[in-house]
Amino acid sequence: MTILATYKHTFRLLISPEKEWISILDHVNTKSSKLLFVLIIPLAFIMSACNFIGFMVFENNPADHVDMFLFSSITTFFLSIASIYISSFVIRPFAVLPTKMERFERAFILVAFSYTPGFIFNSIAFLFPTINYLTIFGLFSFYILYKGITPILNVPARRRSGYFTFILIGLLSIYAILGALFLGMANFLGF
Repeated sequence: MTILATYKHTFRLLISPEKEWISILDHVNTKSSKLLFVLIIPLAFIMSACNFIGFMVFENNPADHVDMFLFSSITTFFLSIASIYISSFVIRPFAVLPTKMERFERAFILVAFSYTPGFIFNSIAFLFPTINYLTIFGLFSFYILYKGITPILNVPARRRSGYFTFILIGLLSIYAILGALFLGMANFLGF
């Protein structure tokens, strides 16, 4: 899958996820490492940069808190990438595929493409903190994930809702743990 094809799939998923997941299956041989470097790292970097810029522009005394802004940006970058890998490991057992490696690769594809609305709307909210309520549109990621469970993980359609419930519980638990880790590290460092 080329870089252009990856981003075309990403934006088409926002419009018609069900049809686009089937199209993504044509490129199912894409490795998670390539998707990481082509899609995830650039989106995570943009989100982290928006985090830093938003703090610097909208904070009253930005010079007093540069270290906190850097900590927040760097942590956002690494925790967003870590959450994608951890989420892929959580989703992997639900895939109905023959090998563990194939299950992980498909789970990674599902999670990586599904996170796109979250990256986009969190970036906007970080950049313009006055409209941070736009992060609610990041929940569209869960809809995209739901639509991708059957084609990507090879789960029968009749079991998709049940699988999605367990996956959602697992993902929300991961986000809660990573959020607590972020707050704990910030508190430990005196921010």
